[in-house]
Amino acid sequence: MNYRCPTIIRRGFTLVELLVVIAIIGVLIALLLPAVQQAREAARRTQCINNLKQVGLAVHNFHDTNGELPPSRVQYEYLGWSALLLPFMEQNNLYDQIDLIKKYKDQTTAVQQTSVPGYVCPSRHKEGDLTQVVQAINVNNGAVWDYATVSGPSGDNSIIRQARKEKGMLVVADGNKDKYSSQTNFASINDGLTNTIMIGERHVQITKLRDETTGHDGPILSGWAYTTMRAAGPDYPLATSVRDDVDGVDYLVFGSFHPGTVNFVMGDGSVRPIQVNIDEINLGRLANREDGQVINSGF
Repeated sequence: MNYRCPTIIRRGFTLVELLVVIAIIGVLIALLLPAVQQAREAARRTQCINNLKQVGLAVHNFHDTNGELPPSRVQYEYLGWSALLLPFMEQNNLYDQIDLIKKYKDQTTAVQQTSVPGYVCPSRHKEGDLTQVVQAINVNNGAVWDYATVSGPSGDNSIIRQARKEKGMLVVADGNKDKYSSQTNFASINDGLTNTIMIGERHVQITKLRDETTGHDGPILSGWAYTTMRAAGPDYPLATSVRDDVDGVDYLVFGSFHPGTVNFVMGDGSVRPIQVNIDEINLGRLANREDGQVINSGF
């Protein structure tokens, strides 16, 4: 008797079927990537908000301890508010290495290059990033950061650098490095702490990241106006994108790497994301501590 083995038919993917599967996988990945990116940006935005909450709390603790608000800077080329708040940002070790009567460029390399996590927005910089293009008056690359005080509704050079003319909450100190005092305290915020922006995300063009030349991405502890202070108001709108060209000495504005909004900490310590298309009049009223103007609802 003859036995014949049944024929086994082996069937694989045809080329067309393989291409269809690859196409489906590609579509699924294309749909998934934006969701992943949005989730990552949401996490980064939340971290930025938390940073500003900590900065706001540090300002309040500084005020409780000293009876005044920290000045935006002590003197030209010397240190700014970012250095003065270090003890209230759990950065005592770094603060102890600082000499407040020395210019920024004369601080140690270690001081200039120490990153402060609470000053870095993860949407723009990584902790530990250093400047790559160094300001002419400086010596070392410095650690970068992302926040600035609101000097007031105007960024005119004569206002942003001179004492007694700024209208923001944290302004240039009265005096000099040897003896100075703050010009503001909570009692001087006539418009109310909830109605006055204090510190926000400063605008840096994406093409100028880690470039500390005038108007761009300055180091954390410097007291230069373009690094520590920005203006917000008529002719000084919020930057609408990471490529917005409103920068330089005459256009020290706020902006972020978060699509559509810029984070600010208000005088009361709360953090408020403000839409980049806010009208300049309202923005200027928020930046002025004593104009007595009513802010239109829905800003």
